[in-house]
Amino acid sequence: MDNKRLSLALVLAAAVVVLTQILFPTPRRVNTPVTAVRDTVNNKPVQAPVSADTGVAARVVNSSLRDTIKSVDVPPTAGPVRPEITTVATKNSTYRFTNMGAAPVSVVVSNYRNLAPSGGLVELKAAGQPLLRYSIVTQGDTLSLDRVPFALIRPDSTAEARSLNYTATVNGLPIRISYDFVPGTYVVNVNGRIEGAKGSTYLLTELPSTLPAAESDTLGDLRTLAYSFKPTRENASGVPFSKLEPGTQKLEPGPLSWVAVRNKYFVVGLINPQGSNFSELTLKGGPRTSKTATNASATVVKSLPEGQFAFEMYAGPQQSTQLLAVGRDFDNVNPYGWSFLQGVVNPIAALCLKLLLWMHDNLKLTYGWVLVIFGVLVRIALWPLNQSAMRSSLKMQEIQPRLAEVQKRYKDKPEKQREEMMKVYKEAGASPFTALSGCLPALIPMPVLFALFFVFQNTIEFRGVPFLWLLDISVKDPFYILPVLMGASMFVLSWIGLRNAPPNPQAKMMGYMFPVMMVFFLANMASGLNLYYTAQNIAALPQQWLLARERAKNKRPA
Repeated sequence: MDNKRLSLALVLAAAVVVLTQILFPTPRRVNTPVTAVRDTVNNKPVQAPVSADTGVAARVVNSSLRDTIKSVDVPPTAGPVRPEITTVATKNSTYRFTNMGAAPVSVVVSNYRNLAPSGGLVELKAAGQPLLRYSIVTQGDTLSLDRVPFALIRPDSTAEARSLNYTATVNGLPIRISYDFVPGTYVVNVNGRIEGAKGSTYLLTELPSTLPAAESDTLGDLRTLAYSFKPTRENASGVPFSKLEPGTQKLEPGPLSWVAVRNKYFVVGLINPQGSNFSELTLKGGPRTSKTATNASATVVKSLPEGQFAFEMYAGPQQSTQLLAVGRDFDNVNPYGWSFLQGVVNPIAALCLKLLLWMHDNLKLTYGWVLVIFGVLVRIALWPLNQSAMRSSLKMQEIQPRLAEVQKRYKDKPEKQREEMMKVYKEAGASPFTALSGCLPALIPMPVLFALFFVFQNTIEFRGVPFLWLLDISVKDPFYILPVLMGASMFVLSWIGLRNAPPNPQAKMMGYMFPVMMVFFLANMASGLNLYYTAQNIAALPQQWLLARERAKNKRPA
């Protein structure tokens, strides 16, 4: 009987996964400009800031109808070279480029506020250096481009400008680098060509050495700094800055589909088009001024057949719809679960996130109420399995006196004791494993809770979302109201479950201790996680109460 129930549970679980993939399919990547991607604004729209660079008189022009480009001269530095900063304002971001190396300097993400004490908007940059730095390896020579002044080919003032084109001649080689901005996304297409390159030629691209903290918990945000990469034949991997010892190099062989640097909610990534890959990635630990590793370096190598290269730069939030639209598994840039648990946690977490986003979009409710409804639905979905487990618990209660009598009667004859106990189990239609199934009501919701723990760690959709007295469900409850409610609901659930049950000191002790342990464990976790767990505990009370009533009816006098 138990095997049939287990098989039924597995079949139902598989059916849920299959139906979810049908109902909530993963969006296919399109090569045309992404205009149907939903814009997510966690806060009220804010106008892009005026440039605060010393000596730069720049005014960012925002337009919802077209992208605009404005070039600004910086006062001369040493020598005859005049660095030039070019600002590009799109619907989602404001980009700054320098002609020195034809590289991006920073990206301001227009729709997300910086929650760190510095305030303003989220800005992706590496202090004192460009966001990317290029070098060319040709004929055994390495040509660093970050000191080379490129000329900007200015677009026709009457045309709609959606691209930047830089040119320069280095060691007699004409080099062209262009940036094309994809409307409605955080993607910039990067293309380049080196005329006259002979032999094997490679492009070296150095990723940002850090990203500034953008969360109220600045230390926690910095601790999430990591480089990520995707081997073409393996799952995505990540290397936290804390795992890179100062001065120690680590080589990740290719081919690689993409590479990225990320913090908790934002990412700068380089993604290859289909059929093209990076050759290898070199990581190196940076100097540390504290226990938290905030600096490292990453250089990715790309072979340039015929002197040409192309890739996409994604600089923006780790927003699921945007990452999915990029393709090539870039939505796994910050995989759920630790490395040894990703295979188990990732599918459950991805399924939970899809359901939460779908409910938010279709029910038109805030994420707080979505989590409450989700917690109730989880308990309803698990009702049959819980009911089966509770029936097993009742059955064990019925045969417990007979088992105790057998154990007492044959305490000096172990073999005879086992034989008689098996007879009792067989007559009752149970087995020694039936006792374990009684633990399922407490264990079944745990995988979902564990998966949501990781979802709240790196899902930007919950960032800055208020609910009732909570200002942000992605961070802990400042008043610890929800953890206390969660512990109280868990205690009531345990108390009802022990009513009319045979005396069991261990179960009673766990009924008191487990809620206290969970309160301490979840007190500093995301308040949304506590909200979900409280809702599903309360939703479980009716079923637990019905079980207690049934247990009272079936209770036999000692």
